[in-house]
Amino acid sequence: MVANQPCKDLLERVRTGESITPNNRKGLEDFLNYETPGSCLFTKWTYPPIIERGKNNKVWDVDGREYIDCITGMSSMNIGHADPRVAEVLKTQYMKLSHWFDFPTPERLKLARRLCEITPGDFPKKVWLGLSGADGLDAVLRLVRYHTKKTQIISFLGGYHGQNIGTMGLTTKAGMHRWYNPVPPADHGINRFPYPYTYRDIYGNDSDPEKCARACVEAIDKILCGCENTMANYPAGINNVAAIIVEPLQCSAGYIRPHDEFLRGLRRLADKHGILLVFDEIQSGMGRTGTMWGCEHSGVVPDIIVVGKALGGGVPMSAVVGRAEIFDDLAPGMSSNTYAGYALGCAVANKVLDIIEEDKLLERCRKTGKHMEKVAKEYAGRHPLVGTYDQVGVFLGIEYVRDEKKTPALEETIALCDALMDAGLLAQRNGYYGNRMSFLPTITIYEKDVDEMFAVIDKATTEIEKRFNIAARA
Repeated sequence: MVANQPCKDLLERVRTGESITPNNRKGLEDFLNYETPGSCLFTKWTYPPIIERGKNNKVWDVDGREYIDCITGMSSMNIGHADPRVAEVLKTQYMKLSHWFDFPTPERLKLARRLCEITPGDFPKKVWLGLSGADGLDAVLRLVRYHTKKTQIISFLGGYHGQNIGTMGLTTKAGMHRWYNPVPPADHGINRFPYPYTYRDIYGNDSDPEKCARACVEAIDKILCGCENTMANYPAGINNVAAIIVEPLQCSAGYIRPHDEFLRGLRRLADKHGILLVFDEIQSGMGRTGTMWGCEHSGVVPDIIVVGKALGGGVPMSAVVGRAEIFDDLAPGMSSNTYAGYALGCAVANKVLDIIEEDKLLERCRKTGKHMEKVAKEYAGRHPLVGTYDQVGVFLGIEYVRDEKKTPALEETIALCDALMDAGLLAQRNGYYGNRMSFLPTITIYEKDVDEMFAVIDKATTEIEKRFNIAARA
């Protein structure tokens, strides 16, 4: 094994690349010389840009090049970059009180109350504040196991719930698991089942989204109703499962929207077997789909909801909100996180919630989403490279295939991702087979911004189809 070989290979790529502008090249060299290459930066583009500033739905790199931002910090910057109202709150709150350990402050108390009010469910709720989505999911694992006195968790293939030692077991990415030795993430009482990925449904319902959703729930139920598994012995009245943890819309796996029957079926399943239902809304929440929470489209209420990313509007913030009784048996001192619920972050989160309400961003996102629905359909109809897509609000995932056999267009999608960057649009490549692209603009955009996005996407897709000889299908 050659030590540091990945870093050396990347440095050589950066130093010899012909299409890198001078300051971006210098920045990438500094990154590789002084930071770990283990971040996800080089999984996105061949030559990633070094972003220096942003405004609303645009960002600029260190050489002054402008990009349409369809990543938005992985859905962190839903209200857009550089909102002066957030800047004013940052300044005011910092001069008043930035942080005072993990103790209550007026802004923290205000935020907790608001989160209880705006999350689904009319039952009493309580909040656990943190700094990241992984913080939140790690707290969930502790909460549900302590509350239920059960060990097992049900999660889903393709799920992404963080990378710390607790949540890595929920995140089904072999490339990440391989760096844990020995294997605690794979042996944490996590039971993983297929997510309703209709286009490639392993149960054979790839033309019927509702049947696909039902099959995914029924597979879990059939196992839970048996007795030869680690989760339950239904005939004996034994259930070892504390919670089902799921993304209402799967995000890191390619921005996939299941049929609404999936969440409805999970709710029935959880109630039948006495299991807590937990929704990870870290990326799908905070207005991205045109509703405050992605689960609202199905009308399903979870027992716990996890919020992060966009809640902080650019500063670290997360929250676990759930039924009060799940929290009430925790003794003082069972948890401590130095910066959790810090006054500065809570003040910003409160302002983010104000902005969503004052600017009617949910209404705007729904309207813009209707236009995106039309434009995306027209785009898919023009391009044989497009196999399928999922879209709601400004949540968009597109899958690219080589032929009618649905052969994943991996090489083509890698090239498309770079081509979009070269054309001035930043989006990320992902998917079960690496052949999907997700487009996550700010929820502040209008119809004209959608047209600007697709003008770039359309042209780049045409170029890739010509380069790889992707022929129109009969």
